[in-house]
Amino acid sequence: MEKRNDHGVTDDEIIEALRSRVAAGRPTASTYSPELRVASPADLDDVEAGLGFKLPTLLGRIYLEVANGGVGPFLGILGLPPDGYVGDGGDLVADYHAGQDSAGWPDGEPPVPPKVLMLCDYGCAMWALLDCRYPEGRMWWWDQGSRYKLDVTLAQWLSAWLTDGTNILETADPLPDESWERS
Repeated sequence: MEKRNDHGVTDDEIIEALRSRVAAGRPTASTYSPELRVASPADLDDVEAGLGFKLPTLLGRIYLEVANGGVGPFLGILGLPPDGYVGDGGDLVADYHAGQDSAGWPDGEPPVPPKVLMLCDYGCAMWALLDCRYPEGRMWWWDQGSRYKLDVTLAQWLSAWLTDGTNILETADPLPDESWERS
């Protein structure tokens, strides 16, 4: 039997709820609806090899079974190259590599930690980030330069959005020992 998260939902139920939203023409919280297609297993393998680490299983399933980005809160999660949803910037891999380069950050901000992905752009310098050092994926909230690792998994973040449309990242308790802010 599949384990339920703190919102009482399994990964299978999250996948089905996302599929239902896509089928209803509501893949994101926005009225914007990009053309959606799933990623291939080869695309996922190439991305993981290029990143040097595995993505959380739930995220991989979303790319392979629901859509290659463009689903989820706000405008949706970023897709995988070569054909995934790119939002206003790049795809998941391009944004990861850009985040690792401190020269690209204004005011000398530190780079994003290794294995932490820029996952979903909320606009106005707010992002949901995903910490892939954990098999279930732990979420970070980036709010205008301050970044906080949260005691929230990818499944919990998606479950809250699918259940009542909330962004639990804005109100979740940070884990201060791993958070970092602008100097």
